[in-house]
Amino acid sequence: MSSLDARGHESGAGGRMSSLDARGHESGAGGRMSSLDARGQSHTPRQLHAYGRRYGLDYWMPGLSPRSRTPVITGTVREFSPRPGMQLVTSDVEVLHRYDSRSQANSPLSIIVLLAGHAEVAMDDAPPLRLSPGMALNVSLDRHRRLAASQPAGQRLRALTLSLDEGCLTRLGIRPSVSDACPLRRWWLPESLRQGLDQALATSLPSDAQRLLFEGLSLQLLAHGGGADALSTPPDDRLSPHERQRLERVRDRLQHDPAGEHHLIDLAELASMSPASLRRKFQAAFGRSVFDYLRERRLVLAHDYLRRGHSVQQAAHFSGYRHASNFATAFRRHFGYPPSSLLAAS
Repeated sequence: MSSLDARGHESGAGGRMSSLDARGHESGAGGRMSSLDARGQSHTPRQLHAYGRRYGLDYWMPGLSPRSRTPVITGTVREFSPRPGMQLVTSDVEVLHRYDSRSQANSPLSIIVLLAGHAEVAMDDAPPLRLSPGMALNVSLDRHRRLAASQPAGQRLRALTLSLDEGCLTRLGIRPSVSDACPLRRWWLPESLRQGLDQALATSLPSDAQRLLFEGLSLQLLAHGGGADALSTPPDDRLSPHERQRLERVRDRLQHDPAGEHHLIDLAELASMSPASLRRKFQAAFGRSVFDYLRERRLVLAHDYLRRGHSVQQAAHFSGYRHASNFATAFRRHFGYPPSSLLAAS
């Protein structure tokens, strides 16, 4: 199971959401972390089918029997209910065998976010949509509209799905930005929100603090993409899909190796563009310059090193800074406090 699967949810008494844990016990999730917290586990077809029966999903794994003990995914899946009527599922998994899913339950609004990996989704018989890192998808599901998703093998998949019931939408005053005529809507995450979600998935906090963190991020997701007036197009729709794919190669290089030594001419070669074109098109696609994005990734990495107890000098070195003083200045400008204060708090 991964959070890329759009799922309906059941409403318990008084508008509280309920879920069943792996032992079959009902656990109220009104504003608390749910009992589904599968950390570092391998999931077989049999387990995925059990999840599917619980959450209204049909799973199938090409070439594998439903009773096979072959692992399909391995990693961490967590479920939260930040507030009544709101369900958030996060996943960070390695896909070992391709698997497909199809929704069977209703959901007035789900927002699916892909942070790493690739997937294809389709509504009924419509042409499939390809999801790339940094992309979000709003979807409305009922008995006439079902979402199918396919996750290819050999990739790390980091994703989350935020689902809201009618009562929660009404209380928040949100009119979903999907309609009968257009039940799917793709949009690009603001870079600041993408970084916040990335960092939240990598951060372990006490349950109450974790709930507050994800509640805040869930509300940001709704603010940016939940309403009818939210932007529904990428930052620059003049970029062709092939150009965006090449730009994503550059962004992925910076994201996965922020501490490395990167030069504009090398990144431009990776994107098959001139340096001037890369500067202009990267800014248009992602709302940040190439090296602003690199600096932000380095600072997020350094923040994690400091939180784990490394010194300021070590964090600066491990995240690609040659001088701790330059690092401290950049860190304070970005986060609003000096790196030494985070170290002291740790």
